[in-house]
Formats: sequence, structure tokens, C-alpha cells
Amino acid sequence: MNISHSTLSRRDFMKGLGLAGAGLGAVAASAPVFHDVDELTSLGSNVNKYPWYVKERDFKNPTVEIDWDTLERPNANNFKSHPRPSAADFTAAGVVGGNMTDLETPAEALALYDYCEKEFPGWDKGYAGAGDIRSTALDNACKFMMMGQWPAEIYQGGKRINVRNAILAAGGTATFSSFLGPQAATTIRPQDFGAAKWQGTPEENFKTLRNAFRFLGCQDVGCAEIDNDTVKFFHKIKGAGSGFNTGEAGGKQIAFKDIDEAYETADEYAIPNKCKYIITFTARQSFEGTRRQAGITESFSVWYCYARYVKMICHMQEFIRGLGYQCLNMSGLYFSNPLSVITGLGEHGRRSSPAIHPKNGTTNRANGWALLTDLPVAPTNPIDFGAYKFCETCGICADACPFGLIQKGESTWENPAAAKNGLAQGQFKGWRTNNTDCPHCPTCQGTCPFNSTSQSFIHDMVKATTTNLPMFNGFFANMERFMEYGRKPQWEFRDIEQPTYGFDTTA
Repeated sequence: MNISHSTLSRRDFMKGLGLAGAGLGAVAASAPVFHDVDELTSLGSNVNKYPWYVKERDFKNPTVEIDWDTLERPNANNFKSHPRPSAADFTAAGVVGGNMTDLETPAEALALYDYCEKEFPGWDKGYAGAGDIRSTALDNACKFMMMGQWPAEIYQGGKRINVRNAILAAGGTATFSSFLGPQAATTIRPQDFGAAKWQGTPEENFKTLRNAFRFLGCQDVGCAEIDNDTVKFFHKIKGAGSGFNTGEAGGKQIAFKDIDEAYETADEYAIPNKCKYIITFTARQSFEGTRRQAGITESFSVWYCYARYVKMICHMQEFIRGLGYQCLNMSGLYFSNPLSVITGLGEHGRRSSPAIHPKNGTTNRANGWALLTDLPVAPTNPIDFGAYKFCETCGICADACPFGLIQKGESTWENPAAAKNGLAQGQFKGWRTNNTDCPHCPTCQGTCPFNSTSQSFIHDMVKATTTNLPMFNGFFANMERFMEYGRKPQWEFRDIEQPTYGFDTTA
């Protein structure tokens, strides 16, 4: 059989489409020539199937500069922890919905009402401050068992049962997600039956884990190894209200030890030094839902992501345990954005969290979770697709923040909120969102230009241009503002034909 190879380059392909003009043609000229599909798919170590313009960098050398010597393990998380007003406080201030708020104060809630009414004339805060009744209903439905939290009072057998209190009374925790994992009686370890645990190369193990993650619903998987530098991304002490046990006061020590098996006590999370392999993953959100968030809290796109993927972590912990290895859930016990960047799940951007993903922008939870295991896994490298450089000239998210909490201007080594969040100066050259004061409103996530649908050819070419020709970044940022690609009216969501889980995965 005669097999002919086309030597058509991307430049010629773009010319054929009439798109090889300024910027786009230059990108095409810098692209490689492929002779057949096998050659195309065999390039490099692009294990997460990123677009062709995404480049790999060396380990611990992401696009954001890090001063590894200045970096130090923090004591706890740095999220907002002001005293929560009561439902009566909100009602007295004119905030509707009682306790249906996130981290905002009554004054911030009122400011968000005003912001949304001006951004989307005709928007109604509804009876709970989250929009009309249908949006509010979907929000609340998606909060069920969010973050792995056991429900409080629910109907069981025709009676109202407080499941959470019953589990706490039995000595359990507020969530089904835990440091050591479920370790259910049905999760059989091979060594319990005298059989050998799974043995594979680090590359085989990565593929095995990635296949399982994707089967369970995640998109991309990243891995790295703990060393004297990367260990600094893990907290020394758990913060109050963080991670999988949101009701805890905090204060547990997070200790790496020369032990064989991990354990947990009232005062400590003990991690074997051999559990040195970090696993991260991306959890997608609905693109259309994220850009249509409005009101005083994030919406169903976020809540359902938190509901689904915490459960998926439990599945993965049981899966790795079934291979004969340990798997530790580090949720709330580490700095998530740096690990996402180091393991190649995105680039650091102006919002600082989440990392910007090459295909999904900020419509993902690439930063929420990390696992540690003693199963040897091949590492994935940091990536570069121009997002960090783009953020230097963009600033759309910072302009959109109703409270001015996203750092403006050029990237810097300084931390403007250091006095509040306790993080040292000079650790990295980038931007910081003042998470100490951030009420987690729904605004900034939907504004990022990298959120554009992966099915849009012209948006993909714009992303390719930002990777190779950053001199066009300012033009593209202004085009984003002019064309108003970002946030959209909340009420339009119901008129869009929704793909499964809100993710368009067509080729």
C-alpha cells in the first residue's frame, strides 16, 4: 500500500484559510512541519495532550520566578477568617437570604448587589441574593455534600436525622474526605492476601493513574517529587476551617517523618518520607456557568465541582490503596497554586489562584487538591503558553474586582497583603489576590480571556499568538474588553443547550 506524506506546514495551511496575516501568520511560520499523524502525536512528553503551542520548561523553573531560598513553609492557610455575622445581622442590613452567604460582610453583600445591577441591568437579586429562583435552586442543589461535608438534618426513613452530629458523636469528622482516605472494608490490598503489590515503572504508573483520574471525571494530571524546595509548599500547621475538616479549629502539625505508615492523631498528620510523590489534577467547571455567576456567592458551577471532585479523591485513594500503596489527601494542607504550576497544570496569573489552564483558563479547580503517595510516579514539567506574559499587560480581572483585592500593575516580588496574610516578602515575582479580605464573590473567575471555549478556532489561534508573539498581548486584551467576551447575564444560562456536566468535550 502506498503511503504518501503531506509536507503541508501550518503556515501554508493558514494561508489556505486566508488567516496568515499579522501575528497569526508569524505563529504559523514558527510551527513545525508534520509528515503524518503518528509523527504529530509522538512529539515530546505532552502527556496531558495540551495544544501544540504549549511548551514545557525545566522542573522548578516555571514562568513565574521563585526565590527558593526565601520561600519557607507557612504555618497555616491565609484565607479570610473574620467573625461570621449572624443571619439577623445580614437581615438588619438589608441583605436577603439569611445564612445563604459565603465570606462577605453585610456591607460587601450590598456592594455586590449594586455591582451586579449595574453590570447587568435588569438583574434581580431574588429572595437569597443569588439571582432568580431557578439560579438559586440550582445553587442550593449543588451545595449538597459540597467539600465532602456530611449533611446536617436530612430525611432518613421518614425522620429528620442530623447525620453530621451523629458522626461527630461517634468520634468521626465533619467530612467523609480524610487524610488517610476511607480505607473501606471492601478495599482489598494485595498484601493482605499474601500477594505482591502492583509493580510498574514510574511512566507506567503515571499512565495508570491518569487513566483512572480521567475515568472518574478529571481532565489533566500532574506529578512532582518532594525535595528540599517543593516541601515548602506544604504547611507546617493546619489552618482553622481549611481543607477536608472545615469545622476544625486548626493547629495540627503536618510532619514528614522516617516512618513506614502514615497516621493521624488529634495533634498531628504524620507523613512517611517515602510518600514523596505529589499528584495534582484539574477539575473542570462549566465555562458557560462560570461566566454567568452573579450575586453574593459563587454559583452552581463552583459548588458542583467541589461536590464531585472531593468524592473522586476518595475513589483515587481507594484505588491507589488497592494497588498496595498509600495515598494521602493533603487538601487544605498546602499551597495549591504553586503546586499546580510546578506540576504543569497551568501558569501563575494575575489572580494568583487558580492557575491559568491552557485549555480552560480559570474555569477549573486545578488548585483545590493534592495527594501524596509512595507509588513512584514520573514527573510532569511546568508549562509555558504565554499566560504569565499576557497577564503583565491585561489586568481585566483586577479591573473587575468590586473590592480592588487583585494586585494591579507589573509583577513584583513584594506582597502588598503581607501584614494580613503573614506570608513573607520576596518569595516569587508575580501577583497576589488579597485572600485575607476576599469574600469569594463570583466576579473575577468569569473575566479571564483564557476562559474561551476550546472549540473556538480563532480563540485557539489567539492563544497561540500570545505564546509566540507577546507584543500582541495588549491588543488582544483590549479586543477582549471591546468584544465583551467575558461575563454574561445570568439568565442566559437556561437557554444554552448544556453538554453533560457542562463540559463541551467534542473534538
